[in-house]
Amino acid sequence: MISVIVPIYNGTEYLHKCVESILKQTYRDLEIILVDDGSAYLCGKVCDEYADQDGRIRVIHKENGGSTSARKAGLEIADGEFVGFVDGDDWIEPDYYEKMVLAQEKTGADIVLSGHFHDIGTDSRQVRDNFPVGVYTREQLLPALLYARRFFEYGVQPHMVTKLFKKEIAVKMQMRVDNRIVIGEDAAVVYPGVLEAEKIYISDICAYHYIQHPNSMTKSREVKNRAEIYSLLFEYLEEAFKEKKVWEILEPQLKQYRKYLLFMHQISVFDEKVLVPYGGIQPGSKVIIYGAGVLGQKIHRYLAEKEEISIVLWVDQKYAVYQENGFGVSAPDEILKVTDYDFILIANTVQDAAENIRQYLVDKGIDNKKILWFSEEFRKV
Repeated sequence: MISVIVPIYNGTEYLHKCVESILKQTYRDLEIILVDDGSAYLCGKVCDEYADQDGRIRVIHKENGGSTSARKAGLEIADGEFVGFVDGDDWIEPDYYEKMVLAQEKTGADIVLSGHFHDIGTDSRQVRDNFPVGVYTREQLLPALLYARRFFEYGVQPHMVTKLFKKEIAVKMQMRVDNRIVIGEDAAVVYPGVLEAEKIYISDICAYHYIQHPNSMTKSREVKNRAEIYSLLFEYLEEAFKEKKVWEILEPQLKQYRKYLLFMHQISVFDEKVLVPYGGIQPGSKVIIYGAGVLGQKIHRYLAEKEEISIVLWVDQKYAVYQENGFGVSAPDEILKVTDYDFILIANTVQDAAENIRQYLVDKGIDNKKILWFSEEFRKV
């Protein structure tokens, strides 16, 4: 049996699709644990109604404590031999767990890894690990576990929701994590978990849908004491890596991960200049932001709040999707109509994608010196 743990904090409008997608799994030997993490009344009521309809569902109601404490609560009552996780505003395809179980049975893996779809409106892209499909030992994954040697690409994606864990590993790794770690909390379980496993299978399965809603990027504003949380996370990972005697290999990877995480969640940490990762931008500059995904939204908000840099245009190839979701994003060709700007900031964390955007802009006749991405100094290990 598999225990599927679903931490839930409000989001009633998405909860039905999430739970229904689990109930419709072709693999039926499931225990579904809905953890109501201090949600509004209606959300908890929906959970209880589902439990009345299907005997496989168990509900925990608890005070709000964040995703780490919610997952711990689910694990404490989980009876399955293996454990999976689904976030309360995402959904999974009907054969997701059947495929994951078959992969585990075929390989005998302690952890099975899958890819996922990142969905924004009607647009969807696949996100996968940077390793070929196959069975691995931890030693084989170590050289590129966190960082795949190009900024910034994970070796193994840190998301718990795309993993099927042997229960003993999930319990051991999750219970050690400080409840205050609410940024990077998945990485705090996944990477030590890989180091704990004897056999890891990286599959070609891709059936989990991570949904970026219009308000997805506002969630991070609610997090307080960010500096303390980052310290707790990085200190915890360092301790875990040293305990397994792999610190020498993983220290430089953790440094890169730290840069990436801080830039994605707290750009102001680099504020000796504006946008240091881009080489530093002079106050009074006028910029165009190319990219409206997670990073683009972070940069747009950051610059709007600082008021030292003027945003003259915000573009993305998928502009129509973002417009539908309330973002003031235009088509990339609109850049050609703007003459009064100093720089174009490529808001994409993946080097290959950034290079493709740069080439597109150069082909349009834009001066390469005006196109900025992360500086070599920032990307240096």
